Amino acid sequence: MVAPRICVRLRAEVGTWNLAKRGLRAHNSKSAYPMKTHGACSAIAVMLLSLLRANIVSAQLASTCVENSPERRGELGCSIIENKLLPGGLKEPLFWHIDRFDSQERARTAVGPASVAFEADGTSWLVTIESKTADHHGGRHVAQVGRLPLPRAPKYAMQVLSAAFTPGMYSLVHHHSGVEAIYVIKGEACYETPARAFKLRKGETLAMAGGTPMRAVVTGSTLRYVLSVIVNDAAQPPTMRMEEGTGPKLVACR
Repeated sequence: MVAPRICVRLRAEVGTWNLAKRGLRAHNSKSAYPMKTHGACSAIAVMLLSLLRANIVSAQLASTCVENSPERRGELGCSIIENKLLPGGLKEPLFWHIDRFDSQERARTAVGPASVAFEADGTSWLVTIESKTADHHGGRHVAQVGRLPLPRAPKYAMQVLSAAFTPGMYSLVHHHSGVEAIYVIKGEACYETPARAFKLRKGETLAMAGGTPMRAVVTGSTLRYVLSVIVNDAAQPPTMRMEEGTGPKLVACR
C-alpha cells in the first residue's frame, strides 16, 4: 500500500508544479501529464520492492565461531584460532598488541607465553596480551587496544578469533566472561549494545567489558574481516549466546 500512496501524492505534486509553470489553473490538473507521472510511480514502486527484497535477502544469521571454520580456507566463517591459558602475575594496565610479520615462520618464532601467531587475510600476525607495547617482537606494529578492563579472576585465558562475513550478516546476541577487543582488517563492522551501537571501519579498534550484551552486524557494502581476542576468567566459557529473538533491547546499527 506504500507505493500507491506515494504515486497519488507524486501525481498531485507533479501536476501542480507543471500547472504553475505553465500558468494554468487547477481545474485543468486532471489532464496534466498523467502518463509521465504514471511512469514515475511505476519506477518508484519497482525501486521500493527491490529495496525490500534486498533487505530480506541480505539479513542472514552468521555461523558461530568454531575451530577450523571455512574462514581458514578463504571462505566465510568465524574461526577460533587458539585458546591459551595466560601466565600468572600479569600486571595492569594490559593491552592487546597486534604485530604483522613477513612470514608465518618468523611470527611463530616470536611467540611468547601470552601471544599467538597465525595467518588471516593473507597476512602473518602475532597478537600479544602485555603491559608494554614498545617491543614489536621482530614484527611491524599494527595496533594496540586498551587498556583492557579485566574481570576479577584468579586465572585468565585468551581466545583468539578471526572472522569474515558479508554485509547484512549478524550474530546471535551474546556476552563474554571477559573483555573482548576487536581490530578491523577490512570492511565495516558494527556492534549493537544496550547503550549504543559501535561502528568501526578498516584499521579501527574497540574493547568491550565482560558481561556486555552485544550483537555483531556487518554493515557497509564489502566483505568484513576482523580479528578479535577475548581475555576471560579461565574458569568460565569465553562466550555465552542467547537464542535468536531473546535478550535485552539493543541500539540498532544504522
